[in-house]
Amino acid sequence: MSRATFRAAIADAVSRAAEIDREEAAEQLVAPPRPEMGDFAFPCFLLSKKLKKVPPAIAAELAGKLSIGIFGVERVEATGPYVNFRLNKLQFAGAVLREAAVAGAEYGRSSEGAGKVVAIDYSSPNIAKPFHVGHLRSTIIGGALYRLFEKLGYGCVGINHLGDWGTQFGKQIVGVKHWGKPEDLSDLMALNQLYVKYHKEEETHPELANEAREWFRKQEAGDREALDLWRAIRDTSLDYFKRIYSRLGVQFDTYTGESFFNDKMEAVVDAAKARGLTSISDGALVIDLERVGIKTPALLKKADGATLYLTRDLAAAEYRHATYKFHKLLYVVGTGQSLHFQQLFEVLKLLGHEWAKDCAHVNFGLVKGMSTRKGEVIYLEELLNEARSRALKAMRETIEKRAEIDDEEAVAEAVGIGAIFFADLSKQRIKDYDFDWKRALSFEGDTGPYLMNAHARIAGIIRKCGVEIDPRADLAALVEPEAHLLVSLVSRYQDVLREAAKVHEPSILAQYLLELAHALHSGYNVLRVKDEEPKVAKARLLLLSVVKNVLASGLGILGIPALERM
Repeated sequence: MSRATFRAAIADAVSRAAEIDREEAAEQLVAPPRPEMGDFAFPCFLLSKKLKKVPPAIAAELAGKLSIGIFGVERVEATGPYVNFRLNKLQFAGAVLREAAVAGAEYGRSSEGAGKVVAIDYSSPNIAKPFHVGHLRSTIIGGALYRLFEKLGYGCVGINHLGDWGTQFGKQIVGVKHWGKPEDLSDLMALNQLYVKYHKEEETHPELANEAREWFRKQEAGDREALDLWRAIRDTSLDYFKRIYSRLGVQFDTYTGESFFNDKMEAVVDAAKARGLTSISDGALVIDLERVGIKTPALLKKADGATLYLTRDLAAAEYRHATYKFHKLLYVVGTGQSLHFQQLFEVLKLLGHEWAKDCAHVNFGLVKGMSTRKGEVIYLEELLNEARSRALKAMRETIEKRAEIDDEEAVAEAVGIGAIFFADLSKQRIKDYDFDWKRALSFEGDTGPYLMNAHARIAGIIRKCGVEIDPRADLAALVEPEAHLLVSLVSRYQDVLREAAKVHEPSILAQYLLELAHALHSGYNVLRVKDEEPKVAKARLLLLSVVKNVLASGLGILGIPALERM
């Protein structure tokens, strides 16, 4: 048995009493906002339209019909427009904790996505430049969505659509040719300095722009020297990026950047022409989108014949569908690119691709305040070093029992990354937010270190309590409200994962983990294990071990290390 068993029994009863479809009843069941209100609630708003009655009256009537005979339910009552259901605590605890104990670290995993592929385009920095913090949100959110869908059984494809083509590489080559040394081609920081120098020199030598355009023209024409230089720059960049991604714990399945689609764009342009979608505007090839409510036309080619981001993204979308047969294609890109993706999806529809409806722009706001002690941060590596340094300082100031930690630096690295990730993922992605070092690294309050510490604290209890975890423990001893709250929260884990995936919102999972950690914190003194009666100790230890597994699983999905000691 599981939470789903109780949900199904309640949905079945509601569907009969309210004369609605069973699936409709199941979809509407929610968790009440406060645990003392019950374990499930059925809202009567939709029934109000059908029955022409106010929701509270319908709720009262339904509660009367549902008062007895539902499996596992010991109380039904109307509260305003809701019918609340309170479960038998022992039955519920037994069902939830036995299932979770057997599943262990796999608790929450489902097979609902079996046979379906979710392709996720995220991070996508520009080569020849150190990883800028501007790409951090895409990296963090995209990585969390990858792990979230994977947990739900989907096949995931992580795509890093590198910015590795365009006129900027002509500028980079000019920098290398004029002021560089051979060894600079294998040093990303040196390459970036040459790129900065190019722009400074261009201010007084505007003719350099023509030289840069010529190098990029050679690149597009297949000139051997131009392509050799470009490949060297790309390889150096990719080595650097992979080192940063390894440090962040982020993975990709493919690095097919813009250059990969150079030979695939003409087919898109030809298809648009064949469908009569294109026209010429000021010499440029465009698609008028006013017919679908977008005033800005989609540009396929500039007046000089050069292609644009949209052309490449159209070719990339077609390639991804042909290659991965995706169920969903997600683009984790900032809100500033909303018009681009509106155009992209509408053009795909106009090209006759029925699967365009399966593409989504997972947009997000800006981060403010990400700076080091030295001032404004440009490079992510510097930010991560700063996080580690500050985390180590915070640990030494606030954690008394550091003797248990074997490697303070490694723990500080994990805490620093956890702080940055959770500061981001705990916010609704659409919103801008202000990053604050002191708040993010605090071991108190709604932070990553607070959650990591909750997990480590349970690990410490398990190590030191002198009791073995017993999946068959007698759970009759779990009579405290604090215990029932934890059981109820554990039971909701898979529903939370499903909801977070449905709306592409990792903050739903982050807020759930905080709720679980708060309940755990409130119950520590009440749910003691060490030196308690064996029957009581075993029941409580089983509950705490399950909570630990859920915290570890949820933190892992968010990309935050779950440490055993800290």
